[in-house]
Amino acid sequence: MTALRHDRPRRGATLIELLITIAILAVIASVTTLAIRRFPPPDPNDLAAFAADSLGGVVARARAATIDAHAGTVDVAAALAIDGSVVADSEFHIQRLTGVRDSAR
Repeated sequence: MTALRHDRPRRGATLIELLITIAILAVIASVTTLAIRRFPPPDPNDLAAFAADSLGGVVARARAATIDAHAGTVDVAAALAIDGSVVADSEFHIQRLTGVRDSAR
């Protein structure tokens, strides 16, 4: 009786290795899904958050932008400059030079 020889390097993966990899990926996907659900969706009526998000794009692209919005019964506007400053109506509740949310609100 001859012994089996394993001189060749093995190629591919075993079924157990594939199942463990799939199980780990499933755990990561479920944890990620639960983590994403913890973040509240942005309020579409929050003009300050909209301006802050837009300001990030303006600074990154070095192109000025304007925002025209409708807040309740009033039309409001804001101008976003490439240096990060914001000139906006008071309805936006953001500081002029920094572009951050006004703390008085």
